[in-house]
Amino acid sequence: MNEKSLTSYTQIVNVLKEKIRASRVKAVLTANIQMLALYWEIGNTVADQELTKGWGAKVVDQLAKDLRTEFPDFKGLSPRNLRYMRDFAQAWPELSILQQTAAITEKPTILQHPAAKLPWGHNCLILDKLKDREERLFYAEKAVENGWSRNVLAHQVQLKLFERKGETPQ
Repeated sequence: MNEKSLTSYTQIVNVLKEKIRASRVKAVLTANIQMLALYWEIGNTVADQELTKGWGAKVVDQLAKDLRTEFPDFKGLSPRNLRYMRDFAQAWPELSILQQTAAITEKPTILQHPAAKLPWGHNCLILDKLKDREERLFYAEKAVENGWSRNVLAHQVQLKLFERKGETPQ
């Protein structure tokens, strides 16, 4: 190969590498959105059944067992995680509207919500540590905006960043 074809080849390889990287990121984000949408649906069902049918801990335990039996390779169907799913659906009821809009328009509208841009572990941490909706939304937005890891998010919650957001350094 001559020098010109090597340069051209190198450029092609670099462009293809970037396309592969971008495609991988997009695939992970799409999978995360689908998982969160499913978790929201499961959680909403559990919450609705608890409210209308009086489901308790035993029913949720049985549901987890039945789902794990049917889908043994699907991690995340423990009773504890089903309760997180319920809490997730209750914390973000607007995700239902976003999902319905996405189904009609065939556009991933759910992506507009900060919670949909976070991994499940981040969402569980927010649900565990924060009870106030405004505070949850604040931390979800900041985690997305700054690309926080779960540990950084936990640290910011522990440092009470939300309470200090209006303070200026002296």
